[in-house]
Amino acid sequence: KTVLLLQAISQRAGDSVELFIPNERNLNNAFEGSDLENDEPVRIADSMIPDILYKKPMPGGRTLYSALINSGNVVEIDKQKEEQKKKSTSTLLQEADMQSAIFLTGALRLRYMMKYVSYSDFKSTINQMRGQEDSLGNKLMAVTAFARDDAESVQIGKAIKEAIANGSYHIVFIDASITPLGNDLLEQYADAMANSVVNLKQDHDLAGQYDANAKEALKKWRRKIATGEFIIYSQDKPDGERAATIDQLYEYLFAIDRKHYSEGLEMHGSVSDTMWQSNSLPAGVQCGAEEIIQGQFRSGNKQKKLENYIGKEAWKVPKYWKSAPYLPISKIKIEVDKLIQDAFASSDRISIAQIYDFLQDKDGSYGFMPCNLTAFVMGFLLKEYTDGTYNYSDGTVNDVLKVTKLKEMVSEIIKHQVNPIPRYKDKYIVTTTAEERAFNEASSKVFEIPIILCNSVEQTRERIRQKMKDLSFPVWVLKYVLEDAELKSSKETVSELIDYYSGIANNNNFSASKTDSDIAISIGKLCIENPGAIDDLAALVTKDKCSDGMKAYLNQYEGGILPQLANEVGDGGQFINRLKKKFDADAANWVWNMDTANQKIDEVILEYKIVVQSNKTLPKNISFDGAIREWTDKCGMIRISYLYAKNYWEDLSELMEILYNIKKSGVLLDSKRERFLEQISANGEAFIRFYNNQTDLFRKACAYIVGRFSEEEAREIFKLLPNNLFTSEKSDYQTSVQTAVDKYISEQSATKLKEMWREKTQTENPRQWSKKCRTPILCMISDKDVPMARSAFGTLNRKQPDTVSIDKAIEFLERADFFDRLSSQDERDKAFRENVVKSYSVMLDDLDEVRSHLIKVMGSEPYDWFGLPEVDKKLKEMAEYKYNETGCDKALEKIDSMDVADVKQYLKRLIKDNMVVGMEIIKGK
Repeated sequence: KTVLLLQAISQRAGDSVELFIPNERNLNNAFEGSDLENDEPVRIADSMIPDILYKKPMPGGRTLYSALINSGNVVEIDKQKEEQKKKSTSTLLQEADMQSAIFLTGALRLRYMMKYVSYSDFKSTINQMRGQEDSLGNKLMAVTAFARDDAESVQIGKAIKEAIANGSYHIVFIDASITPLGNDLLEQYADAMANSVVNLKQDHDLAGQYDANAKEALKKWRRKIATGEFIIYSQDKPDGERAATIDQLYEYLFAIDRKHYSEGLEMHGSVSDTMWQSNSLPAGVQCGAEEIIQGQFRSGNKQKKLENYIGKEAWKVPKYWKSAPYLPISKIKIEVDKLIQDAFASSDRISIAQIYDFLQDKDGSYGFMPCNLTAFVMGFLLKEYTDGTYNYSDGTVNDVLKVTKLKEMVSEIIKHQVNPIPRYKDKYIVTTTAEERAFNEASSKVFEIPIILCNSVEQTRERIRQKMKDLSFPVWVLKYVLEDAELKSSKETVSELIDYYSGIANNNNFSASKTDSDIAISIGKLCIENPGAIDDLAALVTKDKCSDGMKAYLNQYEGGILPQLANEVGDGGQFINRLKKKFDADAANWVWNMDTANQKIDEVILEYKIVVQSNKTLPKNISFDGAIREWTDKCGMIRISYLYAKNYWEDLSELMEILYNIKKSGVLLDSKRERFLEQISANGEAFIRFYNNQTDLFRKACAYIVGRFSEEEAREIFKLLPNNLFTSEKSDYQTSVQTAVDKYISEQSATKLKEMWREKTQTENPRQWSKKCRTPILCMISDKDVPMARSAFGTLNRKQPDTVSIDKAIEFLERADFFDRLSSQDERDKAFRENVVKSYSVMLDDLDEVRSHLIKVMGSEPYDWFGLPEVDKKLKEMAEYKYNETGCDKALEKIDSMDVADVKQYLKRLIKDNMVVGMEIIKGK
């Protein structure tokens, strides 16, 4: 009542008076002096939360007591209450977070896939689980069913029994419906939720309290479930077994797990819960393989120590599976070793996936699960394979199997089970035999490969191939230097060993029926039986010895023709390097057998034949490349397009086609070399005759263009053609010929023009005449002829004028009438005075002085003075200077000698012609 009274007064006062706010202090103060002292009123008020009162938050982190009242419409609340009661059981399960009521931990969490259902989704859920069964691996399936009332509980019990009777559902059914929600809790939930929804818009705090009350009702149900009873149904217990507590339920689930996987890791002892996680897989493998306990794998609980889990009779005990075969870990070890040895019996390897599949097999007795404990145990089981006598391989990379590699392999396969890794590659444990080890050791010594890189046949073979590339020639050539070699073993043994290594480079070199492993084992066996052969071959496998071997082989190949040709060319023994380049050009030279090598030798023989034959036609070369460059350079001097003259080559057609392709590409293709040799042998002299007299073929091929010219003229036109026309396209070549013809004609006309000018003026061109006479020649030309004269003079001044301009210039000069005036000093002075000096001639009467002045002050030559504004400017400056010097006095003297009437008349004319003078008179100055 006190809270209600204070709440009403405070609301009326707008919660502005601290004394009336129903908080803890004021509530205690209200009962001061009564029997309710020492915070007893507050304790009583707190006990009424949440059924009667609730604490309403205030600004500043304070709270006040408030009565839990229905401020909404009663009709609306009742309507909302009915809506809440209609919620499905599945929805109520989610709101109640019913998964936390039966929450599996540790091994059970990994072993079981648990679903939580109501009657409405029971059938669909178990059908879905049945469809997923094959993809779940060794996980067991379980379903927990809940009910809201007794009627639904009966339905669930019936549905479970029907599913068991069906026989196709391999699921453990847990009936928790025997502890239903019940009408009382449902009523509490619906009433609280209805008030929460209705008050949400008016009072958020009040709505929040009601929502909390609704959740509390569901929590009570969840607590009832967790402390209640269960009935567990399985294939073995179709009528069900009652579990009185949740711990008993977990025991039943564990028993079902034991029935399926009697030797599972969860059956052999206790470990910490972190062992059933998968967050430290690599560390787990390392701890197991190295038999150390550290980090997450260390436990302070003696009963959960991993070394105790493995067993004192096995932990750090060599060959524990023999001394204590009865231990669970020994039984697993024996089975795993048998699996591995069976695999080694049929091949040299077993994948980690195969081992893991065996341990986690759904139908096996172990059922290993993806967790830290599995990583630890697998590391412990496989540690004997990391002693350096076994290898790791992923099909491409091979290495000694050490703990670091085992960590990668095991942790990766466990992760792959949980989340498939795209493009996962199998990793293998690979065994080696005594012969394989001997092969690796011998190869390491013979080819100077670090022994740590020779861990498997595959890896050693790849290293051998890399080393063989450096030798330049196949190792089989070493058999041809055995006669002179000092050997610890026999020539036959070393020869056989060389054959084997030729086979390891490419098993087709040896026998199509033998694999790389077969050949490696043969090498190992031979080296075990003949240890001296290793040192013998090691002394032979060098670049120099391989070169000596190839030279010895060449001396007997085809009668020693290659060394003979090289001697004829005079290459100083470079033929072996040429052959070496042939081998170096192919990255796979080490796989060549004798037939393939002979093909390369034949190619070099052919090249030297080409050099010998080319030297009969061209300047001498000592190499094939030099000979081809000489042919290319020769083609560069041919001024006839191969394509343009294609129909005129006659006997040289095939040779010129090959030369055309050589010039275009810079190389002589292998497929054309035999024919090229035939052609230069048959037509070498004919080519030289053509080369020294190309004009005849030029006149034939270009008859349409040069047919109107004489033989001598055609020869001159041919000389005007540039080099490197042999590979020109037809259209480009035709353009080049036409350009040469135009140039020839132009040069002829230009010569005529120059001679005409030289004869008339005794100068090279108009610019030189202007400079010589110190007079711009255009001032000598009548006004009507200046444009044509300017064009003609420009043609004469240019070094390479075009034909049209030359013709126009000749035409102009042939009808010109100014040549006589050009040779007359008087005519030159007259023209200079009238057309250059103009009106300034009154003051500038000494023309030579004017010419000298302009040459000094003008930046341009006399030819350019005509019509140039800058010339007028310089002349004006010179005239003003002369005027100021003597001209003014002469003018005044002239005026003084005139009568008044003449002066006035002159002044009137001046005013009409000069505005400046007129304005000065108007101003009265």
